[in-house]
Amino acid sequence: MLEFFIAALVVALAPGPDNLFVLAQSATHGAKVGFCVICGLCTGIVIQVCLLILGVSALIAASPVAFFVLQCLGAAYLLYLAYKSFQVRAGVVKLDAGNAAEDNAAGEGAGLSFRKLYPRGIIMNLTNPKAVLFALSFIPPAVDLKRDMAPTLQMAVLGVEFIVATFIVFGSIALLAGAVKKFLLNSPKANRNLNWFSGCVFVLLAFALFFV
Repeated sequence: MLEFFIAALVVALAPGPDNLFVLAQSATHGAKVGFCVICGLCTGIVIQVCLLILGVSALIAASPVAFFVLQCLGAAYLLYLAYKSFQVRAGVVKLDAGNAAEDNAAGEGAGLSFRKLYPRGIIMNLTNPKAVLFALSFIPPAVDLKRDMAPTLQMAVLGVEFIVATFIVFGSIALLAGAVKKFLLNSPKANRNLNWFSGCVFVLLAFALFFV
């Protein structure tokens, strides 16, 4: 299953809604925000694997109506996130004595907590139709029927491998983007531009969902 893990790392690195979402949030609000989102995304993968094992993912992919509804839900959520990003006013982020970053901008950049970010990551993953197609096209073919391990258990193990690979790649993205954020802490203009960058990414991703 080492080959699957390496392939999962490559897939996680490929530009897509989830990793670009982590990049935008981490660059705008810092690495901690990125990791909160990553926890939600990984939970979404757990749910995706469970749906795959139960056969629900196959039903969604086989139904044009259900798949289109999922696309619409995903696009609507991304546009909502874009709207929230565009609403943020420019502010200056400063470091306090405890080296904790606080965003003084009013709006979406302020008051972000794990309670808000964790569900956001879950919703982001579950409303991503590409995640459904990935689960169907990537995990089942990796199951080896010649193994003593049951196919269902194999899919669960492969799902865990993909979660680990995702956390490694997305975590690296969050740390790198968070480092960039630290260099821009005292620039109101840079903070405003980052929020607009984040919003534009969400808008582009919303339209990209319909070209799966």
